[in-house]
Amino acid sequence: MPDIFKEIKDWNDDMRSWPNLMYGDIYNYLIRSKAVDGETMKNFKSLQSYNYFQSGNVDKILHFNATDNKIFMKASVRSSQTVSRLNDAYVMCTGEGAVEQAWCTCMAGLGLSCSHVGALLWKIEYAVRNSMTGVSCTDETAKWNRGTTRNIEPKPLVSIQLKKPKLGENTMGNENVPGLRDTPFYVSKEEFKEAVNASPMLPLFEIKGTIMNKSFKSNPSVRTQESIEQVHGEHNDLSSCAKCVQFLSKYVFLTDSQVVRLQTETTLQSKSLLWKDCRKLRITASSAHKVPVKETTDSTNFIREHLHPKFVGNKFTKHGQQGEIDAKVYLNSNGHQVQEKGICVSQQENWLSASPDGIFDGQTLLEIKCPVPSSSWSTLDQLFESGKYDVGKDENGDLVVKEKGSRGIYLQVQLTMYCTGLKQCKLLVWLGVDEHKYIDILYNETYVNNQVTRLKTFYVKKLLPCLVNEIQDDRLMMSKAFVKFMHI
Repeated sequence: MPDIFKEIKDWNDDMRSWPNLMYGDIYNYLIRSKAVDGETMKNFKSLQSYNYFQSGNVDKILHFNATDNKIFMKASVRSSQTVSRLNDAYVMCTGEGAVEQAWCTCMAGLGLSCSHVGALLWKIEYAVRNSMTGVSCTDETAKWNRGTTRNIEPKPLVSIQLKKPKLGENTMGNENVPGLRDTPFYVSKEEFKEAVNASPMLPLFEIKGTIMNKSFKSNPSVRTQESIEQVHGEHNDLSSCAKCVQFLSKYVFLTDSQVVRLQTETTLQSKSLLWKDCRKLRITASSAHKVPVKETTDSTNFIREHLHPKFVGNKFTKHGQQGEIDAKVYLNSNGHQVQEKGICVSQQENWLSASPDGIFDGQTLLEIKCPVPSSSWSTLDQLFESGKYDVGKDENGDLVVKEKGSRGIYLQVQLTMYCTGLKQCKLLVWLGVDEHKYIDILYNETYVNNQVTRLKTFYVKKLLPCLVNEIQDDRLMMSKAFVKFMHI
């Protein structure tokens, strides 16, 4: 066992302190992270460890909070081959959910990504996705952590329910539900008979008078059609592909009342699972500048990071988050009113959204930027004069925001005004109470229309088909809060 795990003595049982670990974090660790040989793990088989969790093989999870934003998790996981043997799985991750190291007492534990480690991660992901962690954790959800294992003992066949759980079905409370397994499906009676004839179970089907024999010998009462998976059509607009139209209707399109509700129910923004899920289904104002301009440009990296983000923040983002809080406190203390907003979905284009920093004095968009001083500048005037920032000076010496700035600030505020219906924005560049600048930006309708057309083309042709496939194949999972909001 690594020394870092041996040194921990005080393990706690408190789901409120669990990390915000999601599917993308599991994928990034098991597939994209580095193994002991320096190569990417690409342990696709370990993704099947969800079966271990689904089958009730993960015991109570304990954790330890370190001082450097590190959280250590451990749990006993039942072996798949010998049910009487338990393996101890350990995980080290950040509070945001990024997995940094793992280990297990099983034979494959030194490989850092065995199925027992995966099962531990899936249990955490399940709890986070269903809003069972954090400050809202109750005694009932805490009991869930201590009760997800099930005794595995021999039972009469009549007492076992042979069924495969449906997608999204909660099976943890049913001791008879088996784990997910590769069950063969047959599209015709002939295929089924051929498989049975080649199976060692054939004698059971030949016992006359039994239900198995009758079902095997009988003919279907009605003619059944083969189940053919719906395929994508042309992607010329939002309505050209029938498969995507169904997806949009179920996951993306909102009523006017839902648009308003979403703004109030996601005011916590990045701390809200509903906010995160809604952003993944749309192009956002803050990420629009990263969308490839040319249709021929490879968009794989953008889509991968958009759906399964690997970046979880750094010292610059933390600086910006704290600076935004300080700026709002300053504005409110000086007689201004800053109204908090959650995600604002465009009522004209539901595939586009924005998350404003606030509404300033009731009718002006507020956008706050908090650049980090460097060795080349220490004041905002020096930053603006350097020419490397999105804010500069025009021929009259007035501060302006560049349309083609490298950080995409102009595009972000224009799209945010489009989504909120506001016509003016106050950009606040903040270093502190004694060092900040205001820049007023008016809504540019022509510019916005051109950008919305470009982004819509990208969404229809590139992002939307990937969204449909990711959710269909269970690689992108929506939270319980999202399912409830959309009535799925």
